[in-house]
Amino acid sequence: MKKAQRRKKVKKRLHFLPVMVHLINIRGLHSNIDPVYHHLETVKPHLFFLTETQIKCPADATYLNYPCYSLEHKFKEHAGVCVYVRNNICYKRLRCFEATGFSTLWVLVDTGVDKTVYACVYRSHSGDQETTRLFDHLTEMADKAQQRYPTAELVFLGDFNAHHEQWLFPYEKTCHAGREARKFALALDLTQMVQVANTDPDRHSVSVSAPLGSSDHCLVKSISTASPPDNCLRGTRRVWRYELADWEEMRHFYASFPWRQVGFSSGDPSCSAEAVAGVIRQGMEYFIPFSDISLDHKSRPWYNAECAHAEALKESAYKAWVQVRDAKAGARRVRTRKKAFNSAPKSCKRILQKARFDHIRRIGAKLASYPPGSKQFWSLSKAVESNFCRPTLPPLQKPDGSLAHSAVEKANLFASLFASNSRLDASSTQPPSLPRCDSSMQEITIHNKEVRRVLLNLDVNKTSGPDGLPARVLKGCAPELSPVLTRLYRLSLQTRTVLKSWKLANVQPVPKKGSRVNPCNYRPIAITSMLCKVMKKVLNSKLLNYLEDNELLSDHQYGFRQGRSTGDLLVYVTHCWGEAIEKHGEALASGDDSTTKIEINIVNEILIKDCKFDMPYVLPVILPT
Repeated sequence: MKKAQRRKKVKKRLHFLPVMVHLINIRGLHSNIDPVYHHLETVKPHLFFLTETQIKCPADATYLNYPCYSLEHKFKEHAGVCVYVRNNICYKRLRCFEATGFSTLWVLVDTGVDKTVYACVYRSHSGDQETTRLFDHLTEMADKAQQRYPTAELVFLGDFNAHHEQWLFPYEKTCHAGREARKFALALDLTQMVQVANTDPDRHSVSVSAPLGSSDHCLVKSISTASPPDNCLRGTRRVWRYELADWEEMRHFYASFPWRQVGFSSGDPSCSAEAVAGVIRQGMEYFIPFSDISLDHKSRPWYNAECAHAEALKESAYKAWVQVRDAKAGARRVRTRKKAFNSAPKSCKRILQKARFDHIRRIGAKLASYPPGSKQFWSLSKAVESNFCRPTLPPLQKPDGSLAHSAVEKANLFASLFASNSRLDASSTQPPSLPRCDSSMQEITIHNKEVRRVLLNLDVNKTSGPDGLPARVLKGCAPELSPVLTRLYRLSLQTRTVLKSWKLANVQPVPKKGSRVNPCNYRPIAITSMLCKVMKKVLNSKLLNYLEDNELLSDHQYGFRQGRSTGDLLVYVTHCWGEAIEKHGEALASGDDSTTKIEINIVNEILIKDCKFDMPYVLPVILPT
């Protein structure tokens, strides 16, 4: 008993995602598409099932898609069902359980610990024979689902249009569909939670709220109670208002700060770097306004106070009608409240549509005022696009075939993959034999003017590293910060130490071609400290000047050189090929189909032609460790 309880607790701890499943009979998806979009944008349910969509199956249903959601549908002209699934949910459409003549939709959801099979059903007011065929089909498919997924939970939801006096309150009559629905539920040991949904009461908490749009059916909300709430720290993102910064006072703060006592008293370069970065951040907080935005912030740029008031009126009208209905008040009073409730959703729908259209109209007019392709045009376009929640990383496949769902699991999976690809086994490799050179490079000395020049040429659009120091502040305060950074760089060279903070990087996985479920289809982008990049630019400039001045680089070295590119080499190779053809010479090439690598013989001749050395070489640069 203790082991079973321990396993249950571990499973409960791992099942971190409380799945929110919402259901409504929408009574026409086209006429209520705006309330549906608003519900997806504000509430963000994991699964949103819609019945009676009343859409004739179109050739292309992409016009009904919504950002961050996948749409699965089985449309029918006077019936139909569909579901919006959030992109961070791992699901699979079970078409093998769906019949052509019925409005049924089967979906398997895998949370990493538990599996759930959802069957969304809509039964129109059809005859008794058709109803019997539907429930026989559901029973047969339920048996197959239990055989194929024995550990999965079965959840049946939808609009069955069934009445039974002993089971479906408050109906006082029993129809054929009610009898068939009750037999179907008893056979599968299902429990009636509310008037429209069949679920397991130990796993779900169900509530009912007001309808959406012009629909006269209530919205049914379900959340899995077996899953604890997601207590994962969301964190915040600090946004700096550079246009409101007091740059003069910040420059005066950096110029008059006692850097020697605070930053260089210990003599340790790593401690000095931490102290210098801390002072720079302190100055930013003093003189640059900022705001900390929660990462789970719901962006609704078009949702104004009028929309909120309309939604509040709709909710209060619904509660008032339910109150008098349950209290069995007078018929006149019930009709009055019912009439007010019927008009409130329609008024709310008109207000939401107007607010959304007005916002889109303002954005369109602003975009039209900018020149096409200008910086202002693309800045506004990207800002509008970011108003919608971007999809997070989907569940990633581990080497053992299981799925990584949580952010920690995905980060650890990427970390192990990128680390294995970054290891270099060069223990048995001999260093290259360098040709003898008559000149020798003098000891590197970093000067203040060199650091200032690099700071003034920084790209302010570059992302800051783990220390949070942006290029815009370093560039804007270059005259005041260059002496401090020059001293820090000299201390790093003198002690032959690479600073600890410079060894840290924010690694961003960027998807390549192929499935995004496979972590091998991502490449890492390492974002390091901006202070480290400044020092690397200073050292790179000195090394290149030495190599260029002493003519230690081949004239045919095109890559990684200022004023040259690999495209220049391709032009030169093309010229050599054309010249060989004109003179009836040969331009040979050999390839390997298995590796698709081509070795151009003439390129090797070009690389060593007119070169001082017998073979192409690589000049290694050894930095202090």
